[in-house]
Amino acid sequence: MNIFNINLFQMKTKPGGIEKAAEFLAKRYVKIGWSKVPNMEDLSKEEIRRELADKYGYEGRSLSTNLGTLNTFAKVMKNGDVVLINHDDFVHIGIVGDYFAKEIEEGRWEHRRSCKWKAMVKRSDLKEEVRSLLRNMTTVTKFPYPFVTSGIPEILGFENSHEQKEVILNNPPVKGTRPDPSIFEETSEKKDPKSDERMEESGLLNKLQSLGATALGILEEEMKSDDSERRRKAAADLLNILHNTKRPLDSE
Repeated sequence: MNIFNINLFQMKTKPGGIEKAAEFLAKRYVKIGWSKVPNMEDLSKEEIRRELADKYGYEGRSLSTNLGTLNTFAKVMKNGDVVLINHDDFVHIGIVGDYFAKEIEEGRWEHRRSCKWKAMVKRSDLKEEVRSLLRNMTTVTKFPYPFVTSGIPEILGFENSHEQKEVILNNPPVKGTRPDPSIFEETSEKKDPKSDERMEESGLLNKLQSLGATALGILEEEMKSDDSERRRKAAADLLNILHNTKRPLDSE
């Protein structure tokens, strides 16, 4: 397992508007609704778009949002990724399997992934960036930052595995990402006297980067708006950011 290939997602637990959290946990799976859409394994994103438009009458922003959800569950999420769900004031953490679908009756499909539930934690024990992910109202949402920064690897015990540390050290992150420094620490090593100060600076930088990524994400969503004035303003704001940036955003 390469920890840098793992993505983190939150999922809601009401496919078709019916609460299924207890069933997800007991039967070890997660699923979404949209039962009129057939098996998406061999469908392209454009084909899923047409299915949503034809079967549900979606258009505009509604079509884009629902398409993003289905595409994320069937195509973006992959075997070995980590998913979070809320249930009874706790957050359950699981590792998902491959997407599959079955026809439960003529013209109606069930879209599932198996899920091995690994841990249960209080929401307050999670990092703010992860709590923000859980507040998202979309059925399926991908964590916008590297998985190693989420604090979930520590909860799952990845940082205690010698094998996992070797994988991390031999497969460094893509330039520009910042894994949690605690993953690389050995408790028996003597600490640098200035390590706490560097950790504090690193934490502040990570926070600023997270806020910046959130702001850019908001601008990106605004540029997809059906309102031409909102799109124009978002584009102007983005051009202003690019003009005042000393180096290209994709230079790292």
